[in-house]
Amino acid sequence: MLTLDLVTPANYEESLALKVSEDQEHLIAPMVNSLADAFVWKAEPRVAIEEGRLVGFVMVFPFTLDDTPVVNIVRFLIDAGHQSRGLGRQLMGATIDLIGSLEPRPVRVRISTFPENERALSLYRSTGFEGSDIEAGEVVLWRDVAPA
Repeated sequence: MLTLDLVTPANYEESLALKVSEDQEHLIAPMVNSLADAFVWKAEPRVAIEEGRLVGFVMVFPFTLDDTPVVNIVRFLIDAGHQSRGLGRQLMGATIDLIGSLEPRPVRVRISTFPENERALSLYRSTGFEGSDIEAGEVVLWRDVAPA
């Protein structure tokens, strides 16, 4: 079972080693950039853990849009050595659970990726995300958060 944990001094070095496959590197920022962005933008970085091993990473950024609490999933990755095992779907489920626990409780979740990232788009759509708007060259998808 996959769980989420904070990035801490104890797992920081190991989290920096997470990376996607070589053919995906142009689609997501390196971990060092993600952790720096989390610090600068006050985002919520989490490592995905399966059986004591770091297998992925997600970073969410809560904000308010027109007086409505929203969360943007700004990074989402499964390490190259752990892909194609259903962990992306598990990570998305754990991420949605995390988002549902935030205060104020978000009404909507957004995620985006490049149009050529068909694998990610398929995963996002299969987990309830909709939309096809383009912002800054990326496809933006959204889903509502179920009421508490």
